[in-house]
Amino acid sequence: MRKYLLPFLFVFAFAIQDCKTTNPVETKSFPVKNIPEHLFKINITKLRDSISSLFDFQNQDDNKYLKDIFYFYPSAEKEKEGYRMPISFQAETKQTALFGRSYFEKPNTSNDIYIHDFGICWLSKLYYSNKKPLEYRTAFVIRLTETDKELTKVSIVAEAPVVINGISGYGPHGAIALETAVESSTIEEYSILLFIADK
Repeated sequence: MRKYLLPFLFVFAFAIQDCKTTNPVETKSFPVKNIPEHLFKINITKLRDSISSLFDFQNQDDNKYLKDIFYFYPSAEKEKEGYRMPISFQAETKQTALFGRSYFEKPNTSNDIYIHDFGICWLSKLYYSNKKPLEYRTAFVIRLTETDKELTKVSIVAEAPVVINGISGYGPHGAIALETAVESSTIEEYSILLFIADK
């Protein structure tokens, strides 16, 4: 039995290495990009603390600016039923960074806020393939810049947006997603800015 296992694994590994699939990435028409920045008449420290505290489940759940952007369908059956699973973000500052630790190692980031959803994908409003929205994911940085003692500019930036547009291969737990880097849509960034401004 053992003498057949190694050749089988070798043949299996060789066979699946070329099992890459790629779907074309199409972009919906989006003539004018949003500008996800705003000036707030609040001290930078107070604003940073306020924004960080907004990203809890209670504030994000069923929020009018987030619910139509940040969701996924847990299965094809649930999609037919129209059941959406909402996505919520976690906020990190330089003092509390875990997932955003490498971001905060960069200079001039001490006033920023890093928000992430643990890598969960949502359906893109901009990127499609075969007339279906592609899964999209990124973490976001909320950049705070003091322009005056009581005036702070807030900018929302997508850290490294990608779409899932195929399979890059197979691992021990199944298919490995093919991630393709894309430009940020600014749709998500602007929704986050509206969420902050509304509070």
